[in-house]
Amino acid sequence: EEADKTNSNQPHCGNIATMATEESTTAAMSNLSIEDKQAEIALLEEKLRNLKEDVAQSGDKENKAGLQGRRAKASTGPRMDDSTTNLIGGESFLKREVNPAWIKVRADIYDDVKKRRDEELSKKIPVDIEVTLPDGKVLSEDKEGNKYQAWHTTPFDVACTISRGLADNTAVARVTYTAYVPDYDPEEDGMGGVDTLAESMADGGIDAAKEDDKSKMTVLWDMTRPLVGSVSKMEFLKFEDDQDARTVFWHSSAHIMGEALERLYGSRLTIGPPLAGGVFFDSYMGDA
Repeated sequence: EEADKTNSNQPHCGNIATMATEESTTAAMSNLSIEDKQAEIALLEEKLRNLKEDVAQSGDKENKAGLQGRRAKASTGPRMDDSTTNLIGGESFLKREVNPAWIKVRADIYDDVKKRRDEELSKKIPVDIEVTLPDGKVLSEDKEGNKYQAWHTTPFDVACTISRGLADNTAVARVTYTAYVPDYDPEEDGMGGVDTLAESMADGGIDAAKEDDKSKMTVLWDMTRPLVGSVSKMEFLKFEDDQDARTVFWHSSAHIMGEALERLYGSRLTIGPPLAGGVFFDSYMGDA
């Protein structure tokens, strides 16, 4: 009864309870003393206030920078010392070590997936395609006269047709497809879901593509990734000239830095998205 009375006196308690599942909240709270419950409720209230502030600011572009991918605060980040919500910490990191065993386990899984994807690719039917440049020029073959083909030709190959210097200095291509070839499925390719990189860019203060460029057929395409249809517009984006190119570069940089942390220290990665002016990667390396 005393516990119920204490909870009933806490403002917004009913609203906060809806943010978590009923079962997990009940299980977590049942093992706490009244003082701990009060502290937990106060923490949840602060999280709710922070959430409301974020929502209030989301419509203001100048205030949106860093909402996604910002460093966690003590009030909003995961609690390493809380046994009821301990997702990382505890026994997830016991010591620093070079090339921990779990890296090989993950690499073996990747190799198996890569093998299956290569088998799928070998069954695709190459068909001739055309690529239109921003100035309207249409290309259909390389300098040696080899026809551009879906599943074979890459943006790097197209750039080399123009000049090797262009190819070497391009970070990523922005491709607008006329149509996909029949045996390409965006869902199968992992392209049918939400563009989480675009969301991260927007929430991190990076302007998304212009309204007239937001067609589903317009995508950022890795320079060495085979094209999957004729292209109505192909743009070659350089780091120094284009925000999308810088974001892709920082995104790749985050993965490289994250792998270095894993291999050198065995650290557990948390979050490390590209930001407007660079990149970071938070990781957990124990208490030491």
